[in-house]
Amino acid sequence: MTDMLTITVIEPEELAPVGRLGEWLFAEGAALRMVRPWQGEAIPTLEEVGDGLVVLGGSMSAHDEADHPWLADLRELLRGVVADNIPAIAICLGAQVAAEALGGTTAVPALGNDEVGVVELTITPAGESDPVFGQVAAEAVRAAHRAGISTSDGTRLPVIVSHYDAVTHLPEAATLLASSDRSPVHTWRAGRLLAFQHHPESDPARVAYWRTRDALNEQAGTMDTASLKAARDALEVAAGKNAAPGAAGTHGATAADLPE
Repeated sequence: MTDMLTITVIEPEELAPVGRLGEWLFAEGAALRMVRPWQGEAIPTLEEVGDGLVVLGGSMSAHDEADHPWLADLRELLRGVVADNIPAIAICLGAQVAAEALGGTTAVPALGNDEVGVVELTITPAGESDPVFGQVAAEAVRAAHRAGISTSDGTRLPVIVSHYDAVTHLPEAATLLASSDRSPVHTWRAGRLLAFQHHPESDPARVAYWRTRDALNEQAGTMDTASLKAARDALEVAAGKNAAPGAAGTHGATAADLPE
C-alpha cells in the first residue's frame, strides 16, 4: 500500500473554496491540508508543504500586502516551491502572486484585460505538448465536443473566469500555455508550477454566486446603502460565509440557496 500524498491548499478567502479541485485530488488519493489566511493561519514554510501546493483565488489583489501581510510569505513560498521543483497549482489570485514572485508583473486593476463569465482560451503549441495541461486540455476538448461546443479543431477551450486583475508580463523562465482574446497571459508553467487565470475548481454554485454578485453590483446605483448591504450580506451567507470550515466544495451552498 502506498503512502497517501499530502497536498497543502492555501485558501486566501472564505468565499473562494477549493471546490471540485479538492474532490478530484481526494479521488486520486491525496489528503488535503487546508491553510486559511483569512482565519489568521500562517503561510507554511517550504518544509511544511508536503507533496504539493495549491494556491486558490481571492478578492484581494497581489499588491494588497498592507491589508494582507501574508502575501509576502506566499511569494517567498512560491519561489521556494519552483526552485525545489515541487508540484504546484496557482489559480487566479494565486497565479498573479506567483507571477510577481517569479519576476513577472500584474496589473491592478487590469483595465481591458478583466473577464467575467465564460471565455475561450487559445491553446499554444507549448500548451498542447505540456505533459499535464496538454492532457487536461485534450480531455476538456473531448468533453466540449460531446456537448456540441466548437473548439476550432481542438485549439480553443471554453473556461470559467472571474477576474479584474491580470498578469501582464510572464516571468522570464515561464512558458505560455494558453491565452484569451481579452487576457493574453492566461495559463502558464514555471518548472512544475502550473498557473491558471481561469477557475477549474469552480462548480455550479460558485458560478451562480458570481452571476448574482455581478448583477447586484450593476444594480448598486439604484439601491440605498442599507438595502445594498443587506443584499450583499445575504448573498455571502448563501455562498458559504461563516459556514463550518472544511465543508466540501462550496461550504454547503447550492445554486438554489442564492437569491435571484
